[in-house]
Amino acid sequence: MRTFHALRPTALAAAAALACSAQAFEIDTGNPDWSVRWDNSVRLSTKVRTEAADPALKDSFRQVPTGAPPPAPASFAFPQALNFNAGDQNFQDKGLVSARVDLLSEFDAVWRRDFGLRLSAAAWYDDRLHGKTKADNEPTIGQTPFDEFPSRTRKIAGEKAELLDAFVFGGWRMDNGMKLTARLGRHALQYGESLFFGDNGIARAQGPVDIDKLLASPNAQFKEIIRPVPQLSAQLQISPEVSVGGYLQFRWEEDRLAPAGSYFSTANVPWGSQQPEFVSIPAGTPIAGNYVLMPGADQKPKHSGQFGLQLKWRLGETDFGAYVARFHDKSGQLYGNLDPTAPPSPFGTLPGTWFYKFPANVKTVGVSASHSFGDFNVAGEASVRDDMPLRSTNMIYPGGFGAPQPQPALGRTAHLNLSTLATFGPSFIARESSLVAEIAWNRVLSKDDPNGELDKAATRDATALQFIFTPSYRQALPGLDLSVPVGLRYVLDGNSSVTGAGWGAKGTGSANLGIEGSYLGVWQFALSYTHYIGKAVPFVDFSPILAGGTPVYGDGNPLADRNHLALSLRRTF
Repeated sequence: MRTFHALRPTALAAAAALACSAQAFEIDTGNPDWSVRWDNSVRLSTKVRTEAADPALKDSFRQVPTGAPPPAPASFAFPQALNFNAGDQNFQDKGLVSARVDLLSEFDAVWRRDFGLRLSAAAWYDDRLHGKTKADNEPTIGQTPFDEFPSRTRKIAGEKAELLDAFVFGGWRMDNGMKLTARLGRHALQYGESLFFGDNGIARAQGPVDIDKLLASPNAQFKEIIRPVPQLSAQLQISPEVSVGGYLQFRWEEDRLAPAGSYFSTANVPWGSQQPEFVSIPAGTPIAGNYVLMPGADQKPKHSGQFGLQLKWRLGETDFGAYVARFHDKSGQLYGNLDPTAPPSPFGTLPGTWFYKFPANVKTVGVSASHSFGDFNVAGEASVRDDMPLRSTNMIYPGGFGAPQPQPALGRTAHLNLSTLATFGPSFIARESSLVAEIAWNRVLSKDDPNGELDKAATRDATALQFIFTPSYRQALPGLDLSVPVGLRYVLDGNSSVTGAGWGAKGTGSANLGIEGSYLGVWQFALSYTHYIGKAVPFVDFSPILAGGTPVYGDGNPLADRNHLALSLRRTF
């Protein structure tokens, strides 16, 4: 990702003034063959936490009764949210958690409607990430000093500018009536019919996703969170009913997670973090001890080897698609390499490193169909993946003893998405309304887990749904259009071995209610409330250790206490 000079704090005031004073314009080149536009939008937003942090998600340790008679201690400290609580600690009080300004700039130059260039860039500054945190003064959250956000978090979430699209495109009409279109450069692409659960569809092969953006905007569709990558993509329209397309990517990039210690972060050690991971190995083994693991080098795949093809055809009133793709994993598998042979620190801890491995060469094939029935467009997509990384545990191994690195669990998986888009006429609710909904299911068909690393809480099957129902009120006042989106994302069944980190456990999810408005087509505002569903359980649950087991990914919602109000105002020019 190309990064420009960081925004300075004065950007808040400057952007607000810019939104009110700048003018939209289409650049007049004096040549009718050229169409050149430069569009910008400035967005001011804030988020307010509506409840204080839950100790189950905030505290690194909890006291567990020993059950032993005096003089033995009545209790002992046991890991609660250790390694997964910096975000909750930093914003543990009710109140303001974000005060942000965003700038999106888009430049398009088109020659004779067939050839051109597109550039887009985004920049943002969040004043809240540059103040003091509310964290407790404890070393296990890994921040130095404890009441300041990590430098990478300030950079990624607090002040950053980045290039998004940067590509040239062209279209060529052939004598036989066919047309070839192509794009070369940095751009996003999505195959298939997925609306929300692209991570469960063919679209997962097309690029990394912005999980942080999804958490901040729970109603976002997958096309809004897939990130652009350098690639060549093309489509050949053979006839009005048949087309073929393909792409070849030139660079691999990982997903973007909420950076450690930011409001929506549920782990202190996502890739890129510089914070330590704390690991305790109980007595009775040669590697027993308390370890402080520092970030090591991630094991990333090569940039080449990611490509895909699609065939689209229309039969009567139904659209069909067939797809094949190969891609490298972008969600990572966490490792901890212990060195029990090293001398202990003055505090008695032993060293080691944590890092992520991103398995390569996942293969997928799939088909899709879409048909309209009255007010409803219904679509389905089915696919199978081979060598798909499954949800392995934090793979701890004593590399200092010469132990080999464990292999993550891989498998053959099946995926099914069913979705609908619908528009409705006048009713007792509104004169018009819309529905966007999708249900997704996946299953592990077979697995290869030579070291037994598959998470013990993961299930063979999982099902999730999401919908947004939006009544709309055009010209509620002169020049003002209003809408009231109601959204729900919910895991119906299972704790997916494939998409578990993105979906969550059974009975978890989020619900939101908002009001959005557009005034004169250039001012947009939104107010929403998001409530997280499910019990408060950290991203990793240590409690099975008490019964002689191993930690598992939690069966609750690590965001359960982060309900919030969000307000935004946007001006396009």
